[in-house]
Amino acid sequence: MSTSTWAGVRDRVLGLAERPGADQVFGARGHGFRLGPVMDEVQLRSLEADLGVGLPASYRAFLLHVGGGGAGPDYGLMTPTPGDGGWQWRGTGLGFSAAPTTAEFAGRPFVAEALAGELAALEAREPGEDAYASEEEFRRAYAAWDARYEELYDAQEAGAVFLSEQGCGYSSLMVMTGPHRGAIWEDLRPMDRGIVPTGHNFGDWYRSWLERTERDLAGVRPTAT
Repeated sequence: MSTSTWAGVRDRVLGLAERPGADQVFGARGHGFRLGPVMDEVQLRSLEADLGVGLPASYRAFLLHVGGGGAGPDYGLMTPTPGDGGWQWRGTGLGFSAAPTTAEFAGRPFVAEALAGELAALEAREPGEDAYASEEEFRRAYAAWDARYEELYDAQEAGAVFLSEQGCGYSSLMVMTGPHRGAIWEDLRPMDRGIVPTGHNFGDWYRSWLERTERDLAGVRPTAT
């Protein structure tokens, strides 16, 4: 997706705040159709150094020409932010933010897809108390099982950025490494569906949200005063 794809997008997004009905758009109370400042090449190279890999092209162009974060799908986009511990994505200016993600963690291999089968197999082997001779043996076995489950559960998040909070514990992630790099996946673990692909890359995902929001607001009439 070329730089020209983002031409005029910043003004279009900011202009939505003035449209009748804008405050009724889902997520607007979280981002208010505000966008953070755009980033420059020096900042992006520093971020990529911590990440250990180049940013997906469409997202990189977005950061350069639209904004570092703010208005976007659901409750808005997290913003890459430098700090003492390196770069991380944080909910700057958002009323409801996703979990922060460090660049170092996002630059690890993306393994959610590979771990899905392993997690399912582990769930099927959850210890039952009646299989053990004593309560103490069961507690030890369950503690070991639970520790492994938590390890695999958390490992699913590596190689991706928690980019946008959907509400009710669901989030949109952007994959940063491997063959799915630049793709948007959803964290649907609260409904036991794992981390799954949406079939969209960042550019398509963001522009679809913008175009849908513009269509929804086009038919809203100003409130009579």
